[in-house]
Amino acid sequence: MKKIILAAVACTVLGLNAAAYFSGGASSVSGPDGYHGTNLNLVIGSGNLAIEPSLAAYTWDTLDDTFHTYTLRGAWEAEKYTVAGLVGSTPEVNGYSNKFFGGDITVSLTPGEGGKSRLTGPGSRGGARGGQGVTRIDVGAGLKQTMHTQAVGTTDNETSQTEGSLFAGAKILMVNLSASYTGYKYGDEDAAPLGFVPGLSFAFGAFPKSSVNVKLDLPGFPMVTPFVSYTGTKYKGGRDDSSAYLFGAYLDLSMVTANVGYQMFDNGSTKDNYLSVGAGIKF
Repeated sequence: MKKIILAAVACTVLGLNAAAYFSGGASSVSGPDGYHGTNLNLVIGSGNLAIEPSLAAYTWDTLDDTFHTYTLRGAWEAEKYTVAGLVGSTPEVNGYSNKFFGGDITVSLTPGEGGKSRLTGPGSRGGARGGQGVTRIDVGAGLKQTMHTQAVGTTDNETSQTEGSLFAGAKILMVNLSASYTGYKYGDEDAAPLGFVPGLSFAFGAFPKSSVNVKLDLPGFPMVTPFVSYTGTKYKGGRDDSSAYLFGAYLDLSMVTANVGYQMFDNGSTKDNYLSVGAGIKF
């Protein structure tokens, strides 16, 4: 997977032209039980084509190693729509591994005069970029298929997971509002899934059944964009529903960006807090 990502990045860099653009960032998340996560991401674009490699690394106290999830997303970004596909994997740690692939499409119903970055979905990017004017509306859908594998002795237990998402975003005056719904279906539940629920800043193992995320950005302030987000998730297996509130801000200094977030997560029995900080560049 790492070789595929490096090859895709190299091909994109070699094909850059005057219309090319680049952004990259790194963020760190810390939480209870020694949880620590790191996310690295790049967006390399030329014309309508964008290649987005990313790496998520995460661990906690009970592990003697670190999980690494590699993802490569390729997108065709026209003025009024984005069509994309992705592949990725998590190499084995403590007997667990996964592989996944998927795709998404986003359509700008009223694209305005902004860039190709969308207000919602996988094509959205942190900050206040997007359409200009009084109103912009983006809608879309995505599908992702994951195979989770858990080694038990000499046996590999597997569970397939299908995620279907619907999302929408609107820019009304100086407010950006986005929302998404994700539903999950499983095959044989022999391996506990490990991954990220949309709207949560950390990875955890569970069988989510459905999840709703609502996010509000307020980009009207000079250089600073405050935001607030709510995520509600239902689970299979009798596990209590969870809710999470995220408060934070983006800082945009032209070529340099930064962000900070504080998320409060309530799983029905305990309440945990997660702090994230990040920085990036774009040109």
